[in-house]
Amino acid sequence: MNQYASSSQLKDKAKEQLTGHYGLLIGIILVTGLISITINSILDIFVPMSAGTISYILSVAVTFLVSVFMGVFNAGTALVYLKFASGGTASLSDIFYGFAHHIENTLTVSLVMNVLSIVLTLSYSIPYRIYLMTWDSRYLFVMIPCLAAAMVIYVPLSLGLSQCYYLMLDFPDKPAAEILKASFRIMRGQKGRLFYMELSFLPLLLLGAVSLVGILWVIPYMQMTFAAFYFDIMKQEQR
Repeated sequence: MNQYASSSQLKDKAKEQLTGHYGLLIGIILVTGLISITINSILDIFVPMSAGTISYILSVAVTFLVSVFMGVFNAGTALVYLKFASGGTASLSDIFYGFAHHIENTLTVSLVMNVLSIVLTLSYSIPYRIYLMTWDSRYLFVMIPCLAAAMVIYVPLSLGLSQCYYLMLDFPDKPAAEILKASFRIMRGQKGRLFYMELSFLPLLLLGAVSLVGILWVIPYMQMTFAAFYFDIMKQEQR
């Protein structure tokens, strides 16, 4: 019978593995955040926003493309956490790993995740936007069930895809389709554990949001715990 670590055990392990690494991990958050802000600022110059429908479509398209591009950095960030979680060393340059190694897989995984996110977001944001334009309350009654349905669909699918970047790093020769399937496979029976763990960080995230310093502490703690979770389920998979 598989004996998985509890959420508190994984968090304790994450705290140990974070010792001495906060400087680099905070640097990664700041660098990737600055890159995202810079890209969006440049695109805002060339794609001016207004209240029109075309402007809204362009805004959604730009946001989507930037998110897919930034997903490549997620692979490098995952690599850093995996290295620290396994007792290794990492550097700031690791965040660019996805651009230099198997970028097709990285972009495919990022594309799938962002398509899922944007399709479900549009399902309720479009009726809400129409409501703001018309002030017709009927669109609110359309938006609310769409939002509820989107959450019901998004949560289990996102949990199923949550291990993709880790798996891609561990099995770089596997095509993206196999990585996606493998993530769903190893997350069978594990979605509840991960969902509970994600919810347990909400109070810290809310407190951290009060100050920049706080959130810079919470995010590495959370991400290192998720890396420990990956190692935990893979350890049981190999038995």
